[in-house]
Amino acid sequence: MPVKAHSRDYKVVSTDDHVVEPPDVWQSRLPSHLAERGPKIVSTEDADVWEIAGSRHPISGLAAMAGRSFEEYTPKALHFADMRPGCYDPAARLEDMDLDGVDAEVMFGTIAGLAGGTFIELAEKEEELALECVRAYNDWLATEWCATDPERLIAQAILPLWDSGLAAEEVERAVEIGHRGVLVPAIPQAFGLPPLADPVYAPVLDACQAAGVPVALHIGGSIARKQAAELIGGLTPGAGVPAETIVALTPLGNFGVFANVIFSGIPVRHPGLKIVSVESGIGWVPYFLERMDWTYTRHRFWTKSALTEPPSTYFRRQMYATFLVDDSGIEAIERIGAENVMWESDYPHTDTTWPKSQELIEEHLGGLPDAIRHAVLAGNAVRVYGLGS
Repeated sequence: MPVKAHSRDYKVVSTDDHVVEPPDVWQSRLPSHLAERGPKIVSTEDADVWEIAGSRHPISGLAAMAGRSFEEYTPKALHFADMRPGCYDPAARLEDMDLDGVDAEVMFGTIAGLAGGTFIELAEKEEELALECVRAYNDWLATEWCATDPERLIAQAILPLWDSGLAAEEVERAVEIGHRGVLVPAIPQAFGLPPLADPVYAPVLDACQAAGVPVALHIGGSIARKQAAELIGGLTPGAGVPAETIVALTPLGNFGVFANVIFSGIPVRHPGLKIVSVESGIGWVPYFLERMDWTYTRHRFWTKSALTEPPSTYFRRQMYATFLVDDSGIEAIERIGAENVMWESDYPHTDTTWPKSQELIEEHLGGLPDAIRHAVLAGNAVRVYGLGS
């Protein structure tokens, strides 16, 4: 795709934000014979709840806390009326972005799952319905929600990953209608699928590479699901894991994910593929690179390594990590590589920097040289997601 002159001067781009899907996403798009089993909202006295193929899925309050004080945070399911309109209304989202000084946001879903996991699970029992739900979501996000202002609201597609041929086709279709990224579960095994390095996914990764769109691996997309469900009453408590432990450790899950992506040879087989570790922070990256290179140097002979160069080479060539506030990482940004780091606001989740993003950017990134600061806040995202082209 030829690069065009930027129509917008991006200064601040958030690479991780979430949309709470409004009630009509699927009912207005599914074939008539599937609509009754498809996702729909059931309103109860306590909350608006998604019903999918007879099973109910509450919307955790933690997914829509923008505008609330820390003291008001709650995992209890909500009504849409209890959420800030920017969670589900694109015009209101643009207004909230203006309040926060954010030029563009890269979108992830909510009830669809951070990487389409809801429909990957559904496919085990109702594959046709799951496939149509994936397509309906991608159509809605690109051609309706993000189409409100496609220079500012950046669509990312979910995939029918249970069928790699269909998934590769959906990559091509999604890019054609306006998606600029693809979401894949960081640990597909959690959904009963082969691991990400399995050759079965080669057509999918090839399609992403050919289209020039990044693959995003969001934290929490396929781990700690049982514990997370307990927080909103979805399963019987009893794991004995404090909620703070889950919240604090979730970003570190991508440490292992990225190591496996690299050592399994995915960057070798797909040298033009861009891979993004989302909401994982960056403070761990210097040690991660050092440890992997040490491992490669000493162990590549007996392990018959899939790599031909040190792991850090592949990271710096085609991998990225996003953060909100991460002083440890910013202090070591030269060791990480300023071209491999992107900022995020995580609206409307509990970690969000909204509506104080500008204040926090100045406090935590204000000491960076102008060129590095611009790369972290916007330049890298413009390049990775092909904004303005």
